[in-house]
Amino acid sequence: MKKLGLLLFLSVLFIPAQNPEAREWSIVGPRALGMGGANVAVANDATADYWNPAAYGFFKDAAGGDYGKRKWSTAMNAGVGAQIHEDMGSEINTLQKYNFGAIQTAINANTTLSPGQVSDFVQLVNELKVFNDNPNRAATVLADGGLRIQIGHFGIGGFILGDMSASPSLDLVNISPGQTGNFISQFNTATNSFFGVSPCTGGYIQNPAGLISQIQTLSGWNSTQATNYVTTADCALTAAAAVPGATVPSPTVASADLLTTAQLASNAQTGGALANNQSALLFKGIMITEVPLTYGRSITEDFAVGGNLKFMKGKAYNVSVPVFDQKLGDQLKTAQDSPNSYKESQSFGLDLGLLYRVGGSFRIGMVGRNLNGPSFTMPSLTSGGPDESLRELPQVRAGLAYQPFSFLVLAADMDMTRNDTTLAGDYKSQNVGGGLELNIFKFLQLRGGIYKNLAQNDIGPVYTAGLGLNFWLLNLDIGAAMGSKSSQIDSSSVPNEARGEFALSMLF
Repeated sequence: MKKLGLLLFLSVLFIPAQNPEAREWSIVGPRALGMGGANVAVANDATADYWNPAAYGFFKDAAGGDYGKRKWSTAMNAGVGAQIHEDMGSEINTLQKYNFGAIQTAINANTTLSPGQVSDFVQLVNELKVFNDNPNRAATVLADGGLRIQIGHFGIGGFILGDMSASPSLDLVNISPGQTGNFISQFNTATNSFFGVSPCTGGYIQNPAGLISQIQTLSGWNSTQATNYVTTADCALTAAAAVPGATVPSPTVASADLLTTAQLASNAQTGGALANNQSALLFKGIMITEVPLTYGRSITEDFAVGGNLKFMKGKAYNVSVPVFDQKLGDQLKTAQDSPNSYKESQSFGLDLGLLYRVGGSFRIGMVGRNLNGPSFTMPSLTSGGPDESLRELPQVRAGLAYQPFSFLVLAADMDMTRNDTTLAGDYKSQNVGGGLELNIFKFLQLRGGIYKNLAQNDIGPVYTAGLGLNFWLLNLDIGAAMGSKSSQIDSSSVPNEARGEFALSMLF
């Protein structure tokens, strides 16, 4: 029978996933988080309904070993987290350095831009191009929480899984410094006086003739257009550099910015004013309430299967928030509070788990979540447009656990699907992680681990730690994670990934 169980397990384990794209796997619970996200072959209480419902097949079973001791259990948990992908926070910070509001006011009033505003204008347009060059930039807020009850081979629960991601949608067409006409015509009809820097005193650009030549070659402007553009900007930058505290790039950076801006302008012949620029952060998110009915059954002495049939209620967000003049936290609040920013809908989901024990100390597990691909309704970004569909594609994860001593557990998990986190641009996720749990006198559990996204390298390794306190029947657990790389947000250095989890549980 043991050979039969192993054969059944391996035959399923090595079936390739038919849907390789899904949302990122959520690390739920402090024990799992503290052990580097490895819990598929470890979970031995009510939380197994999420991590691997096959464990329910061994509960309250005389032959179930440590699992068999579990007659019933309940767990209540809550967790939050955040991720910053591809220097998203730093780019938002950079955009906010420039006074877009003052530029917008001057353009709308059809008045001249000050030298400092010309400097900000050139840098701001250039930064939009830089920001737009990486489609994987995004920021994500994560949350989970719920209550689970396990009675023998059966379980029921109610919990929430949610994330909200922001990714850029940048307008590289509306970049003109005036109300009428496109970028090129503004510089050539107004020349220097438009920017309020006449009479002109240049000299900030170190090689204006060379820059004019580059602009003609790369942007297709004629000599008059390129000369007027460089002369005007040179005058403004020279004047701005003389103002204490002004935000002015170095001469080398200024030349590069002017060249990039000219190239953008050449591709925006029909564009309008920067004051009407539609650059925005697209906030997409979903908050799913799941109510699973769980059942597990042992097929052989060492092989068990289990599953969840879930009622799912989803609140799907899809809203655009202007990128200028708001901090990232304020933009997130604006997205959540915007009217018509979300739609609610219902669906059903199906999970399946497998668990195989080798001897008394080694376990192999695999779980597939949302195997039926439930869909939810999401509002259109276009006012009055038809609703969109957001599908939860299947996720598959495998895990190993080894318990060489009664007081030590070693574990590792890996995503079998490369998850396309469609809520965060084109960002991919395929995490692998592992960790350990040290049980001291059955009262204190110390945990540590590490996980890493194999599909992207912007966050780097994420280090985890946690502890558990066992007060006879009541357990208190906490877990935390912090990424090895950081970003600047609102003048503070923050890790590119951070998570925290808390749980209270009762075990019988």
